[in-house]
Amino acid sequence: MKKSRSTRILMTAKEGNTVDQREILSHPSLGQLPARKVLDCIFALAPTGTILHFHQEQVSTGDLPTPGSTGALYTLTDKPAAEGRERCRIIPPFVREFGAVE
Repeated sequence: MKKSRSTRILMTAKEGNTVDQREILSHPSLGQLPARKVLDCIFALAPTGTILHFHQEQVSTGDLPTPGSTGALYTLTDKPAAEGRERCRIIPPFVREFGAVE
């Protein structure tokens, strides 16, 4: 059974995001990548199709600079992941959940 758009928004809103909210990771060598935050994890879709996995302490978070766009801009920093993060088992979102960077 196909879910309605409102159902998808409600399900994603429980995780702290909405489907219509844009999220972008600013990567120093790959540029701006579509991203999604799940709990304390930031996932980004690389141009090669690989899903990159970072953690909240490794990025600084701000609003998107584009007027009228709601969402988050995550900027990758040189801070290491917290101790124990190598055991992180959060499952990344499906590729279709990543929007396009405009």
